[in-house]
Formats: sequence, structure tokens, C-alpha cells
Amino acid sequence: MPSDQQGDLQSRYGIIWAYRFDDDGRPALVDRELLPELAPTEGFVWLHLDLVHTRAQSWIGEQDLPDAAQEVFLSQEAHQRLDHSASLAWGVSHDLTRGVAEKSDSVGALRWIVGERFLLTGRREALQAIRMMAEALNRGEPAESPSVLFEQIIEYIIDDVTDSVVRLVEETDTVEDHILLDRLHDGPGRVGSVRRTAVRLHRQLSGLHVLFRRFAETHSGRSAPDAVKATALRLLQRVDTLHHDVQSVQDRARLLQDEIAARSVSRTNRQLYVLSILTALFMPATFITGLFGINVKGLPWVESEIGAFNVALACIGAAVLTLVMLRRRGVIGD
Repeated sequence: MPSDQQGDLQSRYGIIWAYRFDDDGRPALVDRELLPELAPTEGFVWLHLDLVHTRAQSWIGEQDLPDAAQEVFLSQEAHQRLDHSASLAWGVSHDLTRGVAEKSDSVGALRWIVGERFLLTGRREALQAIRMMAEALNRGEPAESPSVLFEQIIEYIIDDVTDSVVRLVEETDTVEDHILLDRLHDGPGRVGSVRRTAVRLHRQLSGLHVLFRRFAETHSGRSAPDAVKATALRLLQRVDTLHHDVQSVQDRARLLQDEIAARSVSRTNRQLYVLSILTALFMPATFITGLFGINVKGLPWVESEIGAFNVALACIGAAVLTLVMLRRRGVIGD
């Protein structure tokens, strides 16, 4: 092992980064050769762990944390959840994963434990909100407490969802305009994409909504730390507003699908109508040509020089007569 990796104590324990905050909330990145304490005597710390790392899992097991919190933090379960004790809160939240260059549309699980003097987070794949939070701290933005830092991370998650909702509304507006102008040939595919994205966002927000509402308003959350309860109430208000916006997009997407289906049925009916009229017009001519194609004696105009002209004229006359009858019966025309 190279000497620089031997000195990187945090990497050996699966710690991606660690920040120490003073009493005023000013952040400082902890040196990679130091292993920070989970509960310092002054200020607080934020440790972000790579849960794929086996040493990170072992290190969590060595900490003085409730068994329920350790189980949730290290589990493979991806469902959003929130639980607490008298002094800690822990759970799982969904965040957009981050690729090499930019964020993606897939969702990953962020696991977290909030204590009085620490925030512990972990993931198995790079997440967007966590990276944005680290960049904000590197710019010197303060955080007064672990609960405030956790709230800022969830705010970044909500901001990502908000951006997705705004793009979704713009796409819905564009699709709607094209459908009303009857200029959208790939309408079903685009509306289907809008609905898939809206469903994903709705599930993500529904999970946050249920967790924060149950935590902030029901008896199960009354024994939780006051700072975490206040954070849950503030986040609940933002999630509720955004939840309604996503539901609105879903309703519009369903209406657009119904509109596309209705227009498709109408277009098909018009085409079938035209084909039916053409079939009715050519049916007498088909009968006449079939009749004259019979190789028997007694057919009219067999010996006539203008026999072919007479047959063609009979076909045209039969078609015109059919057209007149259809118009009189109201099948075609006004």
C-alpha cells in the first residue's frame, strides 16, 4: 500500500469526509489522517460514510448507538423511514444519484442518524444533495447544529425535486400545446415519460410527507428531540406544497393521455369512414367488372366496338348512383 494511503486513516475506515463545526457553526474539513470523535466536547461533527466499505460497517458497530439505529443505518432496505429515541433520530431518505459528470434520474438511499453533537450519514452510491451540502460547507456556509445541517441536506433534496417538477411542468405545457394544435406525432411517448417521472417524484415526496407528518404530529414523535421535531414541521410544509404540484402534473398527464386517445380514436374513425365510402363507391363497379369477366354467351356489348367504353360508363354511373343514394340517406355530407 502506498504511503499516502497508509496515512489516510479516514479512507481505511470508509469515511468519505468529515467536518468539524465550532460553537458558532463554522465548518472545517477534518484532516484525512485523523479519525474524528463521534461526540466531541465542543461543537459537533458530520461524518459521511461509504456503506459498501466493510470497515465502515464495523466502525458503526463499535459506536455507542442504539441497536435499532445501527440496524437501519447498515441495512439494505431502501424504503424511506424515520424513527427516534429520546436523544437521537435516524432513518432513510431518497436522493438523486450522481454520475461522474452530473446527477442522474435514478434514486439512491441516504441513511442518517442525528444526535445532539453529530450527524452521521451513509450511502452506497454517490448522491446529489450530499455533494451539494459539502460544496456549500467548503464555501464557508455555517450550520448551527446537527439538526440544522440535516435540514439543509433535506432542503437540497427538495430543491432537486422542485427543479424536476418545474421541468416536468414545462414539458407538460409544451406537449399540451402541440396536442391542441394536433402537431404532436410522438405524443404518447412524451406523455408517458412525463407520467413515469411524475410517479417517481410522487413516490419520493409521499414517503417524505408520511414520515414528517407522522413524526411531527402524532404521539410517536412527541418523545423525539425538540430540534428534530421543529425541523420535521418546517420540512413538512415544503413537502406538502411540492406534493400538490406533482399531483397536479399527474392529473394533467392523465388528461393529456385521454385527449391523445380520443384524438387517435377520432382519427381512426375518420379513416375508416373514408375507406367505407370508397368501398361503397367501388362495390358496384367491382360487381359490373366481375360480371363482364364471366366467359359466357349473351353478355352485352361483347361484339360492340365501344363495348369497353360502355362498361366503363356503366361503372361510373353505378358509382355516381351509389354516391347520390348515400347522400340522400345522410351517410355522407351534412
